[in-house]
Amino acid sequence: MTNLVITAYCACMICCGNTNGITASGARAKVGVTCAANWVPLGTRLRIEGVGDRIVQDRMSTNYPSRVDVFFGRGERAHTAARRFGKRINNVKVIL
Repeated sequence: MTNLVITAYCACMICCGNTNGITASGARAKVGVTCAANWVPLGTRLRIEGVGDRIVQDRMSTNYPSRVDVFFGRGERAHTAARRFGKRINNVKVIL
């Protein structure tokens, strides 16, 4: 396990621009499934302490090479929840 910065995002224009929730892998982002990371290949499964298991389906800005961004959904509630989640440092493990 490695300690990494964990953040959150939703499918709004502020968080994702005009991608409309379509990830870098081409999949539609799903709550409880999707996360974004640049340090592992797309399709990698991660176990994020306090969050659960997620699949890397998306990428982040290259300004964040060793961060994980967890998808929170669509709509105003999701954006508020993602903002409330904030920035945390959690253990992250690559799982098979």
